[in-house]
Formats: sequence, structure tokens, C-alpha cells
Amino acid sequence: MAKEVEIFGIKYKEGCLEPKVGELIRFAVNLAIGHEYGAKLHLGRARERGATEDEVWEAVAYAVRPVAAQVRNFAREILGQ
Repeated sequence: MAKEVEIFGIKYKEGCLEPKVGELIRFAVNLAIGHEYGAKLHLGRARERGATEDEVWEAVAYAVRPVAAQVRNFAREILGQ
């Protein structure tokens, strides 16, 4: 059952996502911000909850997209395009 929580002024119901999906999201976010401990922690938890290698790599791809877009946009800015 989902429980109501608040973090940084955002109220939401924790537990609405399937546990594996939540761990994959946490894994991807930690990868994107370069937080090794968190990435390893949530990768392990996702695997414990049944995440497949294909699901893990899909999460990796989702983590890479915004970072790659940021680099591309910055390069365009620097190069004047």
C-alpha cells in the first residue's frame, strides 16, 4: 500500500511504482549524477527484485540521454552553432 510522504516540499505517494521499477529509476538517477555508491546500491536492489540485464541496460540508456544532450548543447554553444 502506498504511503503519503513529502520531500523538499513535494508531496507524493511512495509505493505506487513496482519496487523493481523504482530501484531502476534510482539506479539511473545515481548514474546520471555520478554517485557510485547509490548506483551500486540500487543496481543490487533492482537485481534482487528481478531486474534483467536488458532492463538494467535500458535504465543505463535513460541515464545517458540527458547527460549526452547536455554535452551536445554545450558543445554547440561553445562552437557557436
